[in-house]
Amino acid sequence: MPGRKFDLFLLLIAWIPVLVQAQQTPISLQDVEDLLYRNESALIPESLTGEFPESLSLTIDLNNASSEELEASGIFTPYQIHTLQTYLEKFGPIYSIYEIATLPGFHPSRVMEVEPYVCLNPKKNTTVRNHGRYMVLFNLERSFPTAEGFMDNPSSGDEALYTGPPLKTILRIRAHPWKKLSMALSYEKDAGELFLYRNRPQFLSGYLSYEGERFVKHLVVGNYKLNQGVGLVNGAGFLHRVGDFRINQLSLSRIKPYASLTETRYEQGLACKMGTNKFQFLVWASYQKFSLSPSAFAENPKTDNWLDYQRTTGLYRSKSELEARELAYRIHSGVQMHYRHQQLTVGLMYGSEWVGPGIKAMALLKENPDPSPQQKVSLHGNWYRRKIQVFGELAGSEFRSLAFLLGTRYHFNDYVQGSLLVHHYGTEYRGSLPSSYSSGSHIRNEQGLAFHLHLETGKYITAKITGELFRYPVPRYLTNVPSHGYKLDLSLQNPGNKMLQWRARVVSKSWQTSPADLTSKIRSLQDSRVNRFDAQIIYNHLEKFKWQSRLVLSYYSQKQSSSPAYAIVQQVTLASSPNLKVSTQFVLFHVSDWESRIYLYEPGFYYSFSFPAYYGIGQKTTLLLTLKPVDEVSISVKISGIVNHGTRKWDTGIQLRFKF
Repeated sequence: MPGRKFDLFLLLIAWIPVLVQAQQTPISLQDVEDLLYRNESALIPESLTGEFPESLSLTIDLNNASSEELEASGIFTPYQIHTLQTYLEKFGPIYSIYEIATLPGFHPSRVMEVEPYVCLNPKKNTTVRNHGRYMVLFNLERSFPTAEGFMDNPSSGDEALYTGPPLKTILRIRAHPWKKLSMALSYEKDAGELFLYRNRPQFLSGYLSYEGERFVKHLVVGNYKLNQGVGLVNGAGFLHRVGDFRINQLSLSRIKPYASLTETRYEQGLACKMGTNKFQFLVWASYQKFSLSPSAFAENPKTDNWLDYQRTTGLYRSKSELEARELAYRIHSGVQMHYRHQQLTVGLMYGSEWVGPGIKAMALLKENPDPSPQQKVSLHGNWYRRKIQVFGELAGSEFRSLAFLLGTRYHFNDYVQGSLLVHHYGTEYRGSLPSSYSSGSHIRNEQGLAFHLHLETGKYITAKITGELFRYPVPRYLTNVPSHGYKLDLSLQNPGNKMLQWRARVVSKSWQTSPADLTSKIRSLQDSRVNRFDAQIIYNHLEKFKWQSRLVLSYYSQKQSSSPAYAIVQQVTLASSPNLKVSTQFVLFHVSDWESRIYLYEPGFYYSFSFPAYYGIGQKTTLLLTLKPVDEVSISVKISGIVNHGTRKWDTGIQLRFKF
């Protein structure tokens, strides 16, 4: 009892305003947290590493940008682009960002959101010089105390389980030497891995990208991602939520160069987009090897589901993990045709995929499979007219299972906007590298309906309401019969005030599972539910002092059992001078059940996101210090310590960043 009173005392003391200060995050931190909550994997994800889109690293000139450039930015809706360009044609250039608040489709709160990413230049044909830029990042990270896997056992004579040193090393190089040419290279060695694997880097990703204005629009050699339609077959990893489904003419057919550190879900080869403004086509060819889990050899998979047995951790520390490396291959090629006429865009895609075991893996299988190409087709489109937008995609795999997603957005007035989504993913549907809207982490075996309302209830108050219904026709994760679920989301915030902001959010999610009692022959479904309350208050003083408090309450219930949880976040950022910035964060958490887990953003180095899953009882403190001795050089040091169930762990790291 005294311990519970002490926790409540800390809960009341700790909830005072502090600001979560991200380093130029182009996407909402809430979006990433929602993505992690919907992950159906039984493994506990420790962090999510993301990549900052280069499109948001430079501001876009509202007075001189074309409609294609405004679409490519991903900031504006088609209706906002239409009203903005109509205003410019009628009244001339804009001289104040707050001038667009008077336009239909723009609200003062929306102006505050886009202000960091836009500029206003009254002169025509004036472009920002974005070439001739280079950047080098070098990270060293280490955890203490050293894990047992790095230590020899003198008593038994066993060697250390991990083959490499306990040091994580990252090197990133980005270059934009000419206006149309850019390139990047990334190297990573996780803790416990060797620096070299078979005399080559442990993990290396990179690309050479050319963007033209004539017949060849975009050419990428190396690593890349494809985004076609709404991502049912090929998706570039965009975060799709019901209320933030940003579909435009360019996103239906896009090549995204890839030089990040995630070791799966990307293409490796060549991709080219070419054509005219009205008719374009995209061709690609990719070949890469991937690792297999041990269950692949026990179950001897069929030719169409080898990717279900892919090892996705990206860790190759022990001898057994190294032996499982690059045991299978994947060949992927195809073509996409894209036609655009005024406000209508229609695309058709056909792709072939060969997936199978390599020579080394075939020796371990009971029978040798005969790989055959898997056919993928997609018909997708987007249409908008002033206040309404309709988009969708119909996809098929092997012509035996279909998937479709149809959505619409409607701008009722300056105070009310809404979205509606309908989707059906077949039970045997398999996309190539899909990334689209769903209730979980798979695009298959799901049917559903979702709506979203965005309400400007006052001058500086925004309300968002989202409702989602799901049905699963065949057994899925933790069930042995068909099931269903739902999710409700309500949030209130005042984004229009720079100095003082607040946000309150309530999420209720329900799903069904089969009881774990194996003694019963008939196991009826049981309902599981998680209710989560998230509130934060933000205070920002002249961009030099930022202070936020965040309180997250989670309540998991199932039949006759329940499990409450909470986490309190305090973060302060001081930037007294342009050359020095200090961020510190303190988290107090009490989470006794994994289903009540809480994901929270943690301050980190440039070009990286970290969203640890808080599970257990304890506290965590993080300190991030960034020093810029000169404009071209920055040095960041991070120290993080956690106490969970009495166990202490320290994470340390340093980053050197050079820009010239």
